[in-house]
Amino acid sequence: MNASVSSVRGTRRSIVIPLALLMGVMAIVGFWRTYFGALFAGRSEAEGMIHLHAAIFMGWIAIVIAQSWFAIQGRIALHIRFGKIGMAYGVALVVFGLYFSLTKFAHKVAEVGVDGATGGFLAPFVDSLTFAILLGCAWFTRKRPEYHRRFIFLATLALIIVPIGRLFGGTASVAAGDVIPYLLIWLSPLMVAMAWDGWRHRIVHPVYVFGALLLIALRYRQVLRDTDGWMAISHWIAERLA
Repeated sequence: MNASVSSVRGTRRSIVIPLALLMGVMAIVGFWRTYFGALFAGRSEAEGMIHLHAAIFMGWIAIVIAQSWFAIQGRIALHIRFGKIGMAYGVALVVFGLYFSLTKFAHKVAEVGVDGATGGFLAPFVDSLTFAILLGCAWFTRKRPEYHRRFIFLATLALIIVPIGRLFGGTASVAAGDVIPYLLIWLSPLMVAMAWDGWRHRIVHPVYVFGALLLIALRYRQVLRDTDGWMAISHWIAERLA
């Protein structure tokens, strides 16, 4: 979450903060029935790891908002220093997310056996990989703010696929009637960002075009679940968790 000094100084308006807040709301709404509703009502019985997972997830959104605020206010030195911490936090988010998902997968293997669990673990693996790719792009473009901040935004939006999936009962269906409404809600922050680009710059930034194609493809990740390749990988993982 870095940026060059000269470019950040010229930044005065940003759509990132309101969109990050919107994504935070989407996450809360998506997980309301399974987590936040009980938490806010003071009757949550979730395990400590689930609380930690939720805190890390929402913490990322808080970091994105803070970094955008530092940039807008021209607090360049703080923005750069905190950006290194933010990148490390993003890596930790991936590591913990995979660990959390592997723990859940291990529980499933214990319940249904290796063969019964084969094919699982696809969604968290692909989601984490997508976030990591976008985060890596943000790191390599940290001296090009126009690219960097858009990659950070897209990485954050990639995380929201999970809570939106809760609203739609998952992502198993690839029928157009299920996919299109899902994409319209999940990618609504991206649509706003692209419209903002079109209004301010009279062109949509290529990072957004790349991101839109990547995230649309991510929505279809379940088509890989029953392929021979993923079944073999999933079986290999399940055997080592058994």
